[in-house]
Amino acid sequence: MTSTVPESPHALHESLQGVKSRVLTPALVIDLSAAAHNIGAMQRRVSGTPAVWRPHIKTVKQARVIRELLAAGVQRFKCATLPELRLLDTLARDHTGHDPLDILLAYPTTAAARASLDNTPLHPKSRVSLLADSPSHLRELTRWSQQSQSAWGVFFDVDVGMHRTGTPPAGWSAPELLTALPPGLTFRGLHGYDGHHRSTDRALAHSAYNSLVELARSLGLQRTHAVITSGTHSYEHALSHEALGAGQWQQEVSPGTIVLSDLRSAPAAEQLGLRQAVFVATRVVSVGAGRVTLDAGSKGLNPDVRPPHAQLLGWPDLTLGTPSEEHLPVTGPDDALPGLGELVWIVPAHACTTVNMYNDALYLRDGAYAGTGPVDAAGHPLWVEGTDG
Repeated sequence: MTSTVPESPHALHESLQGVKSRVLTPALVIDLSAAAHNIGAMQRRVSGTPAVWRPHIKTVKQARVIRELLAAGVQRFKCATLPELRLLDTLARDHTGHDPLDILLAYPTTAAARASLDNTPLHPKSRVSLLADSPSHLRELTRWSQQSQSAWGVFFDVDVGMHRTGTPPAGWSAPELLTALPPGLTFRGLHGYDGHHRSTDRALAHSAYNSLVELARSLGLQRTHAVITSGTHSYEHALSHEALGAGQWQQEVSPGTIVLSDLRSAPAAEQLGLRQAVFVATRVVSVGAGRVTLDAGSKGLNPDVRPPHAQLLGWPDLTLGTPSEEHLPVTGPDDALPGLGELVWIVPAHACTTVNMYNDALYLRDGAYAGTGPVDAAGHPLWVEGTDG
C-alpha cells in the first residue's frame, strides 16, 4: 500500500472557496474525511490480531477528531497531559458505549498533578489509570490513593531501552509490589514504550519485547491486564512479536500520529495506505531574487524537527530553507516562485508538535469547508485545578 499525500493543492484550494480571504495564516487545517479513513485503516490492521489499538491523543488534541475515533468504536486512549485527560473525560459524558472510556495518563504524575486530579472528579464513564515510573513512585501513588476520593488504575512503566522514563524489567519483578497495593489502586498491567525504535529496528524491538513478556509472565498477568507498547514507528514490530500476542494478557499498541499522518510517519503511511489529514496553510509575505518567505516559521510548524521540516504541495522546484520564529524562506527559480500573498499548502514533518501550537483548527470534509473548532488540549495549565494562584 502507499500513502496518499496530495501531489497538487488544487482540491485544498477549492475546499476553501468562499472563506479563503478571511483565513489568517499560518492556519492549521484538518481533513476529517482523511482522518476517518486513517482510523479505519488502523482498525482493520489490528482486526484479526490479538492486539487492541489504544491511540495516543497527543497528536490530535481536539474533540472533533476524537469523536471520529469514538464513532469508529475506539474506547481505549493514551494521553500525556492533564488538559488531554480532561478532554477525554468530557467526551466520556457523551459516550454511548456500555463500557467506560479506558484512559491511561501515560506520564509520571507529580504531587501537584495528583492534587489537580483530586480537585476535579472524573465522570463515571471514565476509567483512568496512571503510570508508576518506579517502585518509589509507586509508593507515592499508593500513599496518595489512600486519601483520594476516586479509584485509579496503575500501569508499571517499563524502560525497554528508550531511557526516558520507567524502570528496567528487573526493577519491577518483585511480586510484593502488587500485594502492597491498596484497594483504591488497581494494577492494570505493563507499559513499555519503544519510541526510540524506527521501522527498520525489528530485531532490537523484539529483544526488548522478550524481556517485557518475561516480566509479564513472572508477575502472573491475566486477561484483565494489558501490555501496552509501540507508537507509530514501531507498532508493526509489536504486532509481529508472537509471544506478545500469545500471552494471557491483552496486547495493546498505541500509535497516535497515524490518525493525521505526517512526513515522519511515511513507513506507517505506506503500510496502511494513510491519507494526509493535517496541513498548514501559509502565505507568501516577502519576495526577493530567487526567494520568497512564508509566514509559517518555527512557531507555526514542528519546531522540534531537523530538515526537511515539511513538504510544499505543488511546488516541486522549490527548496525549503531553515525556519526562524515567524519566517520560512523558500528558494527556487524566479519563474517558479509563488507570488506575494499567494496561499501555499504545507505537509508538516511532525503532526504532534505542529497541532499543539494552534488555538483553533479549520476543518474540511468531503472536499468542502466544514467549519472550525478549538484545539481543546493545546498547551499546559498553570495552576492546580480549583486554586486561583
